[in-house]
Amino acid sequence: MKRSRLISAIALVTALGACNSVATRNAPLEQIPQSTMPGLTTGIKSSQSLAWHVKDVRVNVPESLTVSEANLFLPGSDIVWREDPYGDRRRQVSDILDLAISQATLGMNGGEPVYIDINVKRFHALSQKARATIGGQHTIIFEVCIRDAATETELIEPFPVEIKLKALGGQKAIDAEMRGETQKVRITREVTSVMRRYLGM
Repeated sequence: MKRSRLISAIALVTALGACNSVATRNAPLEQIPQSTMPGLTTGIKSSQSLAWHVKDVRVNVPESLTVSEANLFLPGSDIVWREDPYGDRRRQVSDILDLAISQATLGMNGGEPVYIDINVKRFHALSQKARATIGGQHTIIFEVCIRDAATETELIEPFPVEIKLKALGGQKAIDAEMRGETQKVRITREVTSVMRRYLGM
């Protein structure tokens, strides 16, 4: 998805995130999103990232990744995503990450055009059964590669990103949705936040 087509979607998610930040500040500890960020020490220096201009975010969700629609507590597959209507789950995952990472790159307006390539390894949200009862954990794993937009040369060594975010269930999930805090909003916001830290923003 080209960056110019993301403006309205970014504005919507940013507005929802701003509304949700008030609730998060006052939330019990178990409701506050938590992430693991292995490898953060290899993150990009801000002086480097600010010299770049992101021409496009390119998300690859390989066909080799398995997709499950089974309504189990923990489906055994690479992709579990149910909040969008039934359809192309790989495309839906790609759109979520495209939006989140495009938001993370706002402010990167330097003179050197680059591509940010994302290779998805796992996107595991909640099944209907887990969402309705016990909740669980969102797990999103992908690899990031920054390339020169003119030559496709890697500018830094590709690095992995692993995000583990507490997933709400039962009444907590219902309450969150009533204030606009859907799974998609929480995941998008968390991926954006994590990527901004990796990019030194």
